[in-house]
Amino acid sequence: MLDLKNIPESGIPQIKIRDDSQSLLDPDLINKTNNSDIEPFQPIKYIPKVGNKNFVGRQDELAKIHDKFSETNNKVAISSVSGMGGVGKTELAIQYAQTYEDDYTGGICWLNVRDTNLAAEILKFVQQQMGLKVPQKDIQENPLTLEQQVAWCWQHWQPPEGLVLVILDDVTNLEGLSELLPSINRFRVLMTTRLRDIDTNVEEIPLDVLSAEEALELFKKLVGESKVNKDLETAQELCEWLGYLPLGIELVGRYIKKKPPHFTLKKMLEQLQQQRLHQDAMNPQQKGLRTAQLGVLDAFELSWKELNTTTREFAALLSLFAAEIFEWEWVESMTKSLNWNESDAEVAIEEVYQRNLVQSSEYEDAVYYQIHPLIREFLKDKLQASAQINELKQAFATTFIEIAQTIPESPTLDFINSVKNAIPHLTEVAENHLDAVSDENLVWPFIGNGRFYKQQSYTLAQPWYEQCLSTVRSRLGENHPDTATSLNDLAYLYSSQGKYEQAEPLYIQALEIAERVLGANHPNTVIIRNNFEYLWGKQ
Repeated sequence: MLDLKNIPESGIPQIKIRDDSQSLLDPDLINKTNNSDIEPFQPIKYIPKVGNKNFVGRQDELAKIHDKFSETNNKVAISSVSGMGGVGKTELAIQYAQTYEDDYTGGICWLNVRDTNLAAEILKFVQQQMGLKVPQKDIQENPLTLEQQVAWCWQHWQPPEGLVLVILDDVTNLEGLSELLPSINRFRVLMTTRLRDIDTNVEEIPLDVLSAEEALELFKKLVGESKVNKDLETAQELCEWLGYLPLGIELVGRYIKKKPPHFTLKKMLEQLQQQRLHQDAMNPQQKGLRTAQLGVLDAFELSWKELNTTTREFAALLSLFAAEIFEWEWVESMTKSLNWNESDAEVAIEEVYQRNLVQSSEYEDAVYYQIHPLIREFLKDKLQASAQINELKQAFATTFIEIAQTIPESPTLDFINSVKNAIPHLTEVAENHLDAVSDENLVWPFIGNGRFYKQQSYTLAQPWYEQCLSTVRSRLGENHPDTATSLNDLAYLYSSQGKYEQAEPLYIQALEIAERVLGANHPNTVIIRNNFEYLWGKQ
């Protein structure tokens, strides 16, 4: 934890050093304030990136940062902008620095943190940007540690007055960082990080994806308003497919802009739907002047590399969920089915949550999780490379088949509401993971969906019963009890809608199969026969 509670008003104690250099820090030079030959030190405003001219939204976040940094107290103000890769954390820091540049009369210092030696970067900044010579020894000729040299830099920052903004871009952890932070209250430290709740002493400003309106506004600025307005519906679909992620929208927008005029938004959407994250727009080879120099795959890969082996398998498991909210108890059911250690699962969800690979929400006193659609696509690729892919899919399918089996033929409204959040994931099983479903459970993804939707509309339920029949026939063959059951269920649905002519031949087929495979007196055969006779009575 960062210790910011006991900092004296005047900053940290001065380090007694031997300094033979005749720099701007020489006491004799500093004290000659009336000498007209001494020019005041011009503050360094170092913002190494241009920034996005198409920047949209984020006004609330900019205001929060500025309000925090405008507070007057005896502590260093430290805030962090946190969020998933590609959400625009670095861009927000650039926009803040450029917007409020005049407030920082002591200068602006931008430092890249990921995969660098931060202490060395600070020393290099002071030496190269300010032209100062950092002492190597104290007054007793003892070598100064890197931490002491860094502290010297903050103490002797030039100019000696005025607020200083220090931006630490892409912080991956706080290990060893607290010893390098300035302790003088003229400094304002703004971090960008993928880590959630990085420290209790750091004011967190979470950054989410853009709203649908903001995403469309950004897309229009990139592609051109006239092209977007010609096919507004597709433009909205593109933004939704990209999950309103600024990086994705910017990359796709720039890609379209470079294409000849005949290249349509529909063509772009088709390519993304077919090639997913491997489409060229998502992973440009040329860097350009944009803030984000990574493509989507590379941006997500940075977070993936930080996960341990167990957490990677856990993250791959999460990719099986539909792009909708899911409950933790479902995940627990899967991990138990996989015989994973309970504590390992808890550590894994903590890791992916802390790194913003999953988001959380609360509704009616319950906590739900959800994966961003592009991260889900990324994790689905990782799933394909997993040695446990079959086991993971089976655990996922089993969990939702068990839920489907609890849905009665005529569920109450309360029951429907209790399982509604599971239905998108049951649909995922039916549409994409039937290979993980055993023969004996093959009907349940369809029956579960059919019973759920039947309470809303026979029209919504009908495709599920039709798919059930075609799938069972294809895998299990014509002479199977589940084929008879599927024929009966579809016939019953048709009959309930008054489609007697469509129902009758299905009942006949179902009864023939049941009598041949199960016998005339089997309970299922009796049910089919009774339903058929009831149909005749209605006719």
